[in-house]
Amino acid sequence: MLSSTCVTSRTLNPLPVAALRAVRTQGIGAGAADDAAVLRRPVVSPVVTDEDTGEESLVRKGEVGEKTEEAEWVDWEDQILQETVPLVGFVRMILHSGKYEIDDRLSSDHEKTIVEKLLLYHPESEKKIGCGVEYIKVGLHPEFQESRCLFIVRSDGQIVDFSYWKCIKGLIRKKYPLYADSFILRHFRRRRPNE
Repeated sequence: MLSSTCVTSRTLNPLPVAALRAVRTQGIGAGAADDAAVLRRPVVSPVVTDEDTGEESLVRKGEVGEKTEEAEWVDWEDQILQETVPLVGFVRMILHSGKYEIDDRLSSDHEKTIVEKLLLYHPESEKKIGCGVEYIKVGLHPEFQESRCLFIVRSDGQIVDFSYWKCIKGLIRKKYPLYADSFILRHFRRRRPNE
């Protein structure tokens, strides 16, 4: 006769997983404030490691031996917007404020921001950068002659355009992989040719 062994999820849990807690509202339908509360994002409970045993567990409000402060709401969409909206405004300022004319080289501060906060997130950044960035300049798009865009002037003298929108999407995909697809679908609508 074979003996069965009971294995608990605690012994098989190689990776910690944060738990999502639902927040109870006072009543639905009482008003717009209550309806908005239902749509809030869930609270993420932090995972902590017990220093003595090395065991990982979730901390919930009011637990004995609580090691962190009360879990806070994480609104990922707001967090993504807080990071990306200033970058989009920054690039639009460079392209459309009149500070730079066509073929003007960006200032060292602007260039550093573009390279560090945008260009590195382009899906083809290695190909675009190639042998190295000599500088970044403003130019006219190769296909849409009235559109201004950014160009990399590489160390070998080649000039390559790049889309700052692809950089923004790449940043979202890298930093917020769980939320990227739905966020991009909601906020990056492709324009139809007749629009």
